[in-house]
This record gives sequence, C-alpha cells and structure tokens, in this order.
Amino acid sequence: MLPLFWGGTLAAVAEQALVTLTLSHLIVQLVKRTVGRPRPSRGIDGAALIVEPDRFSFPSGHAAAAMSVAFVYASAYPSLAVPLVALAAAVGMSRVFLGVHYPGDVLIGQVIAVLTGLAALHGWR
Repeated sequence: MLPLFWGGTLAAVAEQALVTLTLSHLIVQLVKRTVGRPRPSRGIDGAALIVEPDRFSFPSGHAAAAMSVAFVYASAYPSLAVPLVALAAAVGMSRVFLGVHYPGDVLIGQVIAVLTGLAALHGWR
C-alpha cells in the first residue's frame, strides 16, 4: 500500500496492481460462489493444516491475489519478473500443500489474475 503514496512511476504501478487485485478478487469470488466446489479437506481423510478461509475451493483467491500483484509489477519491472512470478507461484503451491486447494484451483486463480492484469494494463494505456 505504501508505494501508492510515493508518487511517480512506482505509485502508478501500485495503482495498477491495486486495480488488478480488486478486479481479480471480485471475479474469483463470483466464480467461487457460483461453482461451490468444496475444499479438499472436506473429503474423505481430508485435513487442512490451516484454518480454511471459507468452505469453497475453486478458484484460489490467495493464488489469484499473489499473481495479480506479481504480474503487474513484473510487467512494469521486467528485471524482477522471475523472482516475483516465482514468489506468486510459491504462494499458490503452498495452498495445495496446506490442503486447502486442489492444483487446478491454484492454476485457474493464477489464470484469472493474469487475464485481469492484461485487461487492466491494456485499459491503462
């Protein structure tokens, strides 16, 4: 949030990231409530290693959030693209390892983030 107040290019990128994060979150929540897929921990022998944020699994909001911000900053600062996207991917993988998402939930959350990021960046130019 702090970069929003620094001004200049960094503030513009932070604003783009905030818009992308907000839009991707809205899309994820709409899909999540429409599909209603239960989390893996709600199946037979399932157990999450953390408290589940809600009962729905598809798509992953955490994976979408991490990738939406990483995508915008990676687009603005290409030299940081690999570590930013790797960190966002690690967030997604952690959701699977913690038992709160299936791999497809993470993948679709990240796809939503990238598509939202492309739309937001295209609309900005």
